[in-house]
Amino acid sequence: MLVTVAPGFESEAAAATLYNRIPASACSPESPDDDAVLQLSNGSWVFAPNETGTATLWCPVATDKPHSALDPYSINNLRLWYRDTDGTATGSQVTAQLYHRSDSASNPSSMTAGIDSNSSSATSNNTLWADVTTNTTSNALFFVRVTISRNLSSLNVAFHGVDLPQSPP
Repeated sequence: MLVTVAPGFESEAAAATLYNRIPASACSPESPDDDAVLQLSNGSWVFAPNETGTATLWCPVATDKPHSALDPYSINNLRLWYRDTDGTATGSQVTAQLYHRSDSASNPSSMTAGIDSNSSSATSNNTLWADVTTNTTSNALFFVRVTISRNLSSLNVAFHGVDLPQSPP
């Protein structure tokens, strides 16, 4: 049997796979303290002038496809878009980790080991990705937790966004 999909419509398999691109501007600081040290610049979260430390952001992952609890979403990869001007050194860092919260949970649960900008020697705008090995039911909320840090105000670290590509980038 040959199955065709009309242009503009996705196949059943694709319908259950989340592919979202989340710009940094869609993410919210976790606390007033985090909000006080960060600012949005050209759509990216960066440290305000002369500020240092570590700040946490939470990014929502929209799930607009209706599926029953018997039809789990498939999330295959997480990719971080960032800038870490000291590469593998520890003066600045951006991390990302995917979480989900089921309808009965009071706290979110991690779905990945996470991504760490200090694992790459890149010192300009870059992307890193991680496999997501856990699939969860559609009866859950999904988030990406991002941390951004620097210990010197001269370091130019930035968080640009995250996405969930279907295959490794």
